[in-house]
Order: sequence, then structure tokens, then C-alpha cells
Amino acid sequence: MTPRNLTIILLLTHSLAFAQAPPQLKPPSVGNLSFDFPTLEKGGTVTIKAGPVEAVQGDYVRFLPSPEQPKVEIEYQDVKITALEIRYNQKTMELLAEGEVTIDQGPRRLTGNRVEFNMGKKTGVIIGASASFEPSIYFRGERIEKVDEDTYRLTNGLFTSCDLDNPDWSFQVADGEITIDDYARLHGTSFRARKLPLFYLPYLVWPTKKDRSRGLLTPKIGYSDRFGAYLGTAYYVPFGPSADVTAQMDAFSKGFFGLGIEGRYRPDEAIAGRLETYLVRNPDGVSEGESEFEWKYTYTHTQDNLPGGIRGVVDVRDFSDLDFFRQYERKFEINTISNIYSSAYLTKNTSKYSMNLRADKRELLGGTTSRTFEQAPSLELRAYPNRIGKTPIYFSLESSAAHLRTSLGANYYRTDIFPTLSMRLKTPSWFSIKPQISVRETYYSSSYTDDRKLTDDAISRFYAQGQLEVVGPSFSRIFDLAIGGFDRFKHVIEPRFRYLYTTDVNEQNRLIQFDTVDTPVLPIVRDSVEYSLTQRFIGRESGASSREIASVSLRQTVALSKPFERLNVEGEQRFTPLTLNLRVNPYQSITLDANASFGNVSHQIDRTSVSANVTDAKRNRYMGLTWFASFLSPGQTQGDSSQFRVSTGAPIWKDKLRTDLQINYDAKKNDFLEQRYLVSYNASCYGIAVEFRDFIGFRATGVERVRDYTISISLQNVGTFVDLRGSLDSIF
Repeated sequence: MTPRNLTIILLLTHSLAFAQAPPQLKPPSVGNLSFDFPTLEKGGTVTIKAGPVEAVQGDYVRFLPSPEQPKVEIEYQDVKITALEIRYNQKTMELLAEGEVTIDQGPRRLTGNRVEFNMGKKTGVIIGASASFEPSIYFRGERIEKVDEDTYRLTNGLFTSCDLDNPDWSFQVADGEITIDDYARLHGTSFRARKLPLFYLPYLVWPTKKDRSRGLLTPKIGYSDRFGAYLGTAYYVPFGPSADVTAQMDAFSKGFFGLGIEGRYRPDEAIAGRLETYLVRNPDGVSEGESEFEWKYTYTHTQDNLPGGIRGVVDVRDFSDLDFFRQYERKFEINTISNIYSSAYLTKNTSKYSMNLRADKRELLGGTTSRTFEQAPSLELRAYPNRIGKTPIYFSLESSAAHLRTSLGANYYRTDIFPTLSMRLKTPSWFSIKPQISVRETYYSSSYTDDRKLTDDAISRFYAQGQLEVVGPSFSRIFDLAIGGFDRFKHVIEPRFRYLYTTDVNEQNRLIQFDTVDTPVLPIVRDSVEYSLTQRFIGRESGASSREIASVSLRQTVALSKPFERLNVEGEQRFTPLTLNLRVNPYQSITLDANASFGNVSHQIDRTSVSANVTDAKRNRYMGLTWFASFLSPGQTQGDSSQFRVSTGAPIWKDKLRTDLQINYDAKKNDFLEQRYLVSYNASCYGIAVEFRDFIGFRATGVERVRDYTISISLQNVGTFVDLRGSLDSIF
């Protein structure tokens, strides 16, 4: 056996049964050697792979590399150390490693120039060190001390979630203690973008948690021109695997102070809920004689496993002062909402019927006033078309009973029943006839007088409708053509006729209008005929099923009794405008919708709209364009409009730099109703977003133009870290 293939196994123990000194080893001239050192009281074996070996003073053995073993390796349990040279004490399990030292322990890695380490305790000191841990925790320093299994002390170093060689962002640290899956407590920190210091913090607590665990979350800093600079922090508390609570605190330099609590729970797949509350001290409220505190809350709960197959949903929200939070949060969504809606309901759905018990409140916001509509509560029962025995007759029903209140002073009860009988006759596939008859009766405990004053006089409204719908005869033709990924097309021509008769609707002008039960879509004349012609284009993709890729239809209605009446238009009109609807959807990524209305009196297009959308999910690009317009009819002097809406977004440089924009332009008024420009840059471990917005916002005093900006910086594994918001009017 040659020295190159020589393997020496030394069995050294710490047992009292072996009191003699360990044998001295003589270094071989060449070879790749492996040494196993059993450690009985610790458990496991220390294994060393090395080249030449020599004894040094005391109990240390010096291991060197060889051509076959370019680095010395030592392993014990889950710890593996490699270096150009290792001196090991088999009694104390202490070692000194020098030259390109690497310490691997599971997913964690430490590297350095020189290491003093105890393999038994798994502790030590690394000089010129760097560390790499999950989830994306990296730090380096002149000295790193491994104190225990999860704790490391850092001296004069750097902490980041980026690449250590050239981090995009980092904290320069004087000293600190980093505990994995807990916190990094850092002293004398300066936040840097590359090598540029941006701000200094004497003390920073930074989470290093991988999973849901109790503790402080990453702090956030920002600025608002009205509220000043702010520092936000949060404390997270999990309650088992299915619930947690986060307490939030925001302090502003101009005296505003916010406290919030968010609680979430999901005990199983069928139950989930979320509660968000927030309280703000408003120092301006005291000086202006208003409330010192403002609040808001949102609570949602869904439960799909109630007895009897019933589903329950709660979704409630409210604000003490919506205008205050529009400025406090400066979010586009809250600035553009036109109503505040809360509801709670129980619902049961089957193939034959659905039942809903609902309580809700809707506050419609409009300038200096608002209107409130409440159902407290309402019970709805709907029966889907069900066949009566073996007859071709089907029965369906819409009904409700409700206690209703409005801010206009109405507080009343309403019941409504709307049954329908329809017949499905056996016909060829290219032709169908469907007769239908419906009646509706609605009871109101209160009503309006003729001069529009509320009264407790009860009234009932009744009307009946009958209709006959004829579809066909339909014609179709199949084309075997291979175009654009399709291998077959079908062209269908489908005429449709519907005759509708409605009795006189009594007491309609005395009804308290609450929803569509009170204001159904009723024909203007007693009897009429609606006719349409639709052409459908169906394509079959190669190896896939068929689907409609385009359709175009023409529709119009003619009055058979008295003519239609239209405002500002003289003369009898028995025909409604002719409408055209076009839809094209050849692929999932392309859609086109166009609508136009041609007046039979004006002999021109009265209104039109076009909407097109193109998306490229692979390249993360999209574009949407909408145009809608209305035109003056003869004799009209106002009412025309023309608006364009454009939304688009795409990466412009290596999927890192991206731009998005939304524009709503009123061509008639030559004014931008909304402008939103967003530029974002996403690197490997951070992101920067700059957004400018100019839009019409709702206020208690009416609508007003809002022009603001948002600059945010997000860090990997952290989220938003810096958030700067303000009004553009304060800058320009």
C-alpha cells in the first residue's frame, strides 16, 4: 500500500479508562489521510481529512493540505470547518484554523481569515469574518464571536440582506448582537445606500425571524408635509398557528400620534376574520374646536360551515372623519371612494333556491351632504327556474321583506313578491320559443304625498308583464382554415325577437325609492317589440376546445302602442335608437369592445365607446385604452362629452426599472381628470418607487383637485422601510 492511499484511523477517547497521553504522530511525506476521533461523552465522532500531519507543542496536532486534499476538513455532528491549516486539540476539542476558513452548520455559513473554535461547545471567534444565514441575513466584521447556537457578536462591521461583496443597502455597525430567528440589536448604526451614508441611528433592533414569532417588526420612517417626519414601529404576537395580533404605533414630529391594532384569525379553511382599528391624536382638532381624536375601524369575517349549509359574512367599516383620513393616509383608494358600505348577512344557496338574511348600511358621499340607506334587516328568497312536474312550465320567484331607513326621514317596512312562469317548448336546435308571464306586488307602510312629503299612509303597487321571446331561425357555416393558432371556425347568424306587454303601474310616483325593487327597469310604453341580429364567430384552437372569439349585434325596439317620449326632442318616436355592440377576444391577452347608438331622429351617432386591452404576462406588460363620447342632437346646446382613459405599464430596463401610468383626459373641457405616474426600480434586495398623482378627490366641502407625491423604499424581507408623502402644491 502506497502512502498516497494510506488511511490512518486513530481512536482517541476522553474516557477515564485511558489515562496515558495520546500518541505523537509523525508527519508522512505524502498522502491523503483521514482521522476519526470518537467523543464518547459528547456523542458523535470528530472526523478530519488532511494531508501531512505533525505534532506541535502540548496536545495540539497540526493538519496541512496536500495535492489530493487541497483543504483540511474537520467535521463534528452538524459542524464542518475547512481551512488551509488546522491545529486541533483532541482533549478539549479546541482548534485554531487559518487561511480561507469556512464554517458550515446546516444552512448557516461563516467565513474568515482566522478562527478559534470549540467543536464540542460549537462556539468561537472568527477574525476578518463574514456570515450568511437564512432568511437572507448577511453580516461581516473585523470580529464575529459565536456565543451559542444562535447568537453572534459583531464588532465594527456591516449588516444587510444584500450581497455582501457590494451591498446596495446596509447598516454600518460599531457593535451588536445578532440572534437568529429573533433580533439583531445593533449599536452605532448608519444606514447606507452603497457607500453613501443617509442617516444615523444610535440603536437599532432589526428582526431576523423566519417564521411567525413574537416580537418587534422592522421600524419604518417617513415624512408628510402636513404631519411632519414620523417613526413607525409594530409588535407582533402570534397565538398558535391560526391567529395573530399586531400592535402599531406612529409618532409624528408635528404632534400627531397614532395607535393601531390588527388581529387576524383562520382556525380552519372555512373560517377567517380580520379586525383593524386605528386611533389618532389630532392636535389641530383642539385648536379648531373639533375632536382631539380621530378613529377608524374595519372588521371582516367569513364562515362557510354554519349548520344547514349556511354561509355567514360580516364586513363593517366606519370613520370618525373621512376627510381627515384622506389626508392622513393619502391613499388613492380612500380619496376616490364615493360611499361607505357595511353589511352582515347569512346566505344559503342550492341548485333550486337561495335565501339571504341581510343587514347593511350605505352612506353616499356627495359634496357637503351625504345620504344614508339602511336595511335593518331584510330577508330575501329567490327560487331559480324549476320545472313543474313533467310539464314544460317553469316557476321562478323573487321576494323580499325588509325594514328600511333613510337619512331623509323614512322609516318603514316593505314586502315584495315577483313570481314568474315560463315555458320551454320543444323546438329544433336552430329555433326556440319562450313565452313568459310575471306579476309583481309591493307593499309599503309609508309613502309620499303628491307634493313629495312623507306620510304614514300605506300603499301597494301592482303590475303584470307578459313576453314572448323567439330566437331563430339561426344559420351557421363551418370553415376549415388554419389561421393564428386556430384550425376551424364557425360563423353563426342569430335573429332574435321579444314582444313585451306591461300593464299600467299604479302609485309609482308615490314610492319611496330605495333600490331596484322600487325602480325596476320598466318599459316606457305598454307593449313593444325588441328585435336584434347577432353574428357570432367561434374558433377552435389546435388541440383545444372551441370558444367565441368575436360577436357583433344590432338591436332596436319599436312601440306598438303610444310613441316613446324623449326629453328635448319633438315629435312622435316609435323607434328607439339603433345600438351596435362589437366584442373581439381572439386570445386571452387581447380584448376589444365597441358600442354605438344611432339616433333615429337625429340621424347621427348619439353616443359611442371603444375599449381595448392588450396584456403580455410573460414580459409583464399591459396597455388599456378607453374612449367614450356623447354628441349633441339637433336642438340641443349642452350635454356632449368626450373622454379618454389610458393605462399602461412595462419594464424599460432588464426587468428592474419599470414605469406605469394612468391618465383620464376630458377632451371637451381640455382638462386632465386624473393623472398617475409611477416609476419603480427593483434590485436584488431593495426597491424604490416614486409616484406622482393629480386627481379629483372627494371632500366634505365638495370635490377638489389633489396633487401629491409618494416616495417609498422597500427592503428585502422587510417591506416598506421609508415612506415619504406630501403635496405637490407645497413644492411647486
